[in-house]
Amino acid sequence: MTRLCLCLYLSVVAARYLNNRNYADYMGRALVKIHAEARFGLDSSQLAKLLLEGNLAKLQELLDRNAGIYALAITDCTEMKETCSGQKILFATNPALIRSGGIRTEDLIRYPYVVLRRPSSSILDILEHQAKGGAGKGTIIGRVYSISTIPTFIEDYRLWMKDPFRNDDLWRRYLISMTTCLSGGLGFWILMELFLKLRRIERKNARLREHDLLRDADIFLRQFEAKERQLEEEERRSHIQFEAYIGRIRELERKLQNVDDYRRSAETLIRELEEEKTQQSVAFRDELERTNLQKQALQAEFEKYRKDPRKDRPGASTALEIAINPQFANSFEKKVYSAIANSPRCQKGDWNVVTNFDVAIGRGGSQFVDCMVISRDCLVVVEAKNYSGRIVAEGDLENTAWLCHSADGTTMEVKSAWGTNPYHQVREYTMSLMNLVKRGRWKLSIYGVIVFPERTDIAGLDEKIGKFYRVTTFDRLVGLLGNLDAEARRMNAFTKRPSPEQIENLIRGK
Repeated sequence: MTRLCLCLYLSVVAARYLNNRNYADYMGRALVKIHAEARFGLDSSQLAKLLLEGNLAKLQELLDRNAGIYALAITDCTEMKETCSGQKILFATNPALIRSGGIRTEDLIRYPYVVLRRPSSSILDILEHQAKGGAGKGTIIGRVYSISTIPTFIEDYRLWMKDPFRNDDLWRRYLISMTTCLSGGLGFWILMELFLKLRRIERKNARLREHDLLRDADIFLRQFEAKERQLEEEERRSHIQFEAYIGRIRELERKLQNVDDYRRSAETLIRELEEEKTQQSVAFRDELERTNLQKQALQAEFEKYRKDPRKDRPGASTALEIAINPQFANSFEKKVYSAIANSPRCQKGDWNVVTNFDVAIGRGGSQFVDCMVISRDCLVVVEAKNYSGRIVAEGDLENTAWLCHSADGTTMEVKSAWGTNPYHQVREYTMSLMNLVKRGRWKLSIYGVIVFPERTDIAGLDEKIGKFYRVTTFDRLVGLLGNLDAEARRMNAFTKRPSPEQIENLIRGK
């Protein structure tokens, strides 16, 4: 409201300035016109003649001709003395043409006048009349008073404001100027309000974007800390496990110390286990150091963004968004993510792909998935295992360890972050994800997929474990995801289907 009043006030000031120019121009033109028509003097003989002839229409026309500059009033005074008491106004300029109103008899004493005489019929009187420039002998029949009607601009403007729609040339100019300025001021106010509203919307969006970024950064920081604790716990458990193995072997060595072959075998096995332990410890420490570096980088970008005074501008959050982007534990995880992200379904927006997402939020622990595919009908947890060779189960597929027989003849266990084997891990992740999905009102299928490099031999495993779990290789991964999506679509054909963005917002708690 204050800005509107200010704009209207400035419009009125501008209109007053323009109308002052209009007043000066109008009055200048009127004076030039009168000068051109030689109307600065009063033709008293013409007025007397018209009065005597009774030509009232012509007389009134002459009285009204220059009402904007001066008005005329004819009285019945026939005396020569200066003050004529009791005189009456016979004819006068039309009051409607005089901005200050009508002419009052008592005010005539303040104005100059000319005596009106009856023209003489004598030739000598006529010649004397011409020689004296209109003055001469003859019976006095009245007076004509000249009243100036030129107001100052302030006076004229105040009169116009009392009656702005009066039919007057100058006042019409006043009205046009005022209307134009007020319209311009109102239009400028509307444009200014639109601009300010856009700025408010931009600031609001910037604040919302800042809130989301800070929240995501905080979540990732907590996830990094949980991942650090998880790595430390895994290293501790691995250390205890290796120590137990070595202890049992040393005990076996003591029992077989008199048998040289067994002792040498035990020493070799102990050395291999210690080397593997050392390698795994180095790997854990490298992963922990990489996680610490990522966390420090994210914290640095977080503090930098929070202190940036220009963070409401577009592009100010780019560095923080890059720091929040998912990281990959190894090149195979990155390869799996790239294959899914570059698939036609992802490019068209049918799928969303999320990495490094903690599906155990709110459960007192952390479970980071390698990759998760979100469609309108299902969610697929993809666990990438970078083991090449022949993969077999030590016993029962679902409940025993999985082993990888490499081409060089070595055998190693396929590691899993949770449970005995990768199936246990991906099943635990899908169950945790199911708890997040239950917060919504949509019916969605949740699958788990374990993927190995393309040349890995998985013939020793069942490619389908139950209804919702699959084992595949990299070259068949995208096709399998499409088949799972189609299967979920058939199961949920008659239910409401949300967008991938809505599902992602649901599991992120937005």
